[in-house]
Amino acid sequence: MRLHSITLTNFRQFKGTQEFDLTSDAVKPVTLVFGANGAGKTTLLNAFRWGLYGDLSEDVEEQHRMVTEIVWRTVPVGGSVEVAVELCFDHEGQNYRLRRSATLRKESDEQGPLSQKLDLWTTLPDGSSKVSDAPQSTISSILPDRVSRFFFFNGERIENLVKKGAYAEVKQDVRVLLNLKQVDRAMASLPIVNKKLTDELKKHGGETAAAIQDEIDKLADDQVKAQGNLAVIDEALTTLEAERAAKTEELRRHQEAAPIQNERDSVERALADARAARDAANAEQSLLIATEGFQAFTGSLGEETESMAEALYRKGALPAPLKREFVDQLLEDGICICGTALAEGGDARSHVDDWRHRAALQDVEAAWQKLRGQVGDLAKARVGLQNKLATLVTRIEDEEDRVARLEARKSELDGKLKNSEIADVAELESKVLALQSRIAEKYREQGSVTASLDELANKLEQKSRDRSRAEVTDELAMKARSRSDLVLSVKKALEEILAIREDDMRRRLDAEVKAVFKAITFKPYVPTLNESFELTLHHTVNGVELPVPKSTGENQILSLSFVAAVSKLAREVHAERRAGATDAPDAGTFPIVMDAAFGSLDEDYQEAVSRALRKMAPQLVVLVSKSQGLGKVVSELRPYVSNLGVIEAHTTASSGISEDIVLDGVSYPYIRSDESDHSELKVIK
Repeated sequence: MRLHSITLTNFRQFKGTQEFDLTSDAVKPVTLVFGANGAGKTTLLNAFRWGLYGDLSEDVEEQHRMVTEIVWRTVPVGGSVEVAVELCFDHEGQNYRLRRSATLRKESDEQGPLSQKLDLWTTLPDGSSKVSDAPQSTISSILPDRVSRFFFFNGERIENLVKKGAYAEVKQDVRVLLNLKQVDRAMASLPIVNKKLTDELKKHGGETAAAIQDEIDKLADDQVKAQGNLAVIDEALTTLEAERAAKTEELRRHQEAAPIQNERDSVERALADARAARDAANAEQSLLIATEGFQAFTGSLGEETESMAEALYRKGALPAPLKREFVDQLLEDGICICGTALAEGGDARSHVDDWRHRAALQDVEAAWQKLRGQVGDLAKARVGLQNKLATLVTRIEDEEDRVARLEARKSELDGKLKNSEIADVAELESKVLALQSRIAEKYREQGSVTASLDELANKLEQKSRDRSRAEVTDELAMKARSRSDLVLSVKKALEEILAIREDDMRRRLDAEVKAVFKAITFKPYVPTLNESFELTLHHTVNGVELPVPKSTGENQILSLSFVAAVSKLAREVHAERRAGATDAPDAGTFPIVMDAAFGSLDEDYQEAVSRALRKMAPQLVVLVSKSQGLGKVVSELRPYVSNLGVIEAHTTASSGISEDIVLDGVSYPYIRSDESDHSELKVIK
């Protein structure tokens, strides 16, 4: 999907009809639009969303006021006015023109609900247009609504992607984007097929097979119920954790509670570090004991072994190493190395022959000699083990003390908030504590249901084996059982395929997130996308991996890194699928439109993010304010900008106001006093 242009008609702040060119190429993929706070950057972002899907993002206020206010006020009662967004774009070799519109009749000063109309035209090879019979379905097939947030987003709120509770949704969204939902649909249809087959088995398979199938059906029903319960618990956890985060944020903003809450945040971060360091030391101690602990019990054994070897050596029971082949050669030649004749039956030959027999012990001798040398090393290793254990014990005790101190301080801060004389502070803290208790209970329920599902899966597998061994004489029942076994095998194979694809997808996303994040930040932090699609941040201190409490800026960088990773993976997956097929070369390509991409980042991060942005997607539309976009940002992006624009804000708030923006050495209107509040989208050539 590549954007060509957007046209707004009376859309919120934008008065009249205004068009903006969005065409770009691989060399200059960026469209850069400047606008003051409140001028309409978020409105322009939402124009894309409304045009494609017919709604606005949740953060938009007064959502019912879609028509530009000054235009609405000039419409007489009984009159009508049109609001519309038109998008031109191409996708997989096909050109599209989309127009979502609504005509609103004025009955009073209040704007009523809109009755939308969506039209979609495709351009035919001869240049004519064809109207789509199912425009919304076509749009959804190009870019599903639920994954659009990866490509049309507000940078100030993008950190929601990495907040607690968002991971399950993100995982599902990525699956939609990468077409893994097709496997889900296939799996959903298999139980229906299997039910028809097992009904035949119960009907014709005899009492034993029917009884086993009844048990299988009951276990399967229990499994479905448990899976439903788990989904409900997961959803409840998401809601509860979001509520707890919101209440905690209220405490941070509360004038009296803020200092205490901020200190508690700091203590909780330090407590998490201390617990992680303690757990790491405990794990290191366990590994040391498992691999080297035996050395602690070798003290007397080593001494006894060395004493035994020395005594045997002195008795001559352990001769110095002597090659038996050498002695054999002396006996064969009949002359000793000292020149003495080794005649048959003589004493000299008898002595050498005795050495020949003792030379057979050379392997034993070598082992003993080696062991004697290792006894000393064993003693040193035992001392080393003792020192290592002593160091670890000290570390564990220190971390335990730190955990205890921090837990005590946290408890004290909890008490200050809970017992605050300020009623709303105490009430907020009580709600936070109540939510924490409910969350803990939900996690216990989650664990119980998960264990139950594992048990049900094992029972189902056993019963399926019992069914395969049950005696069935009816030919129809035998076929039904065989086909049911095949359906279950296919279902299991699809589940394994889905798990492999999901894991592969996660690993690739994880690697790309790491690469983008590393290119942006100067801090030694490493992000990880775990099995639950939770983005965490950690760093290593003294060999211990510790979690990093993420700031708003770090959440924003993490989210941008994730969006870049998703965009790249979508292109790669479609390219892999296209190999040997006839898909268009731009399959899997989507633009990224972002507002406030730089948030509250400092200049160093703004420059680094700017470098990362131009590589995020084949086409970008970046909406920024002067404070965010001038300086290092525009310097970094300007060589890659194909379209430059300004949202010129007109305001009645202050008379005589006049503010300009200087781009490429030329001054352009930025804010102007006017008789009405509205915005104009200006193209800078």
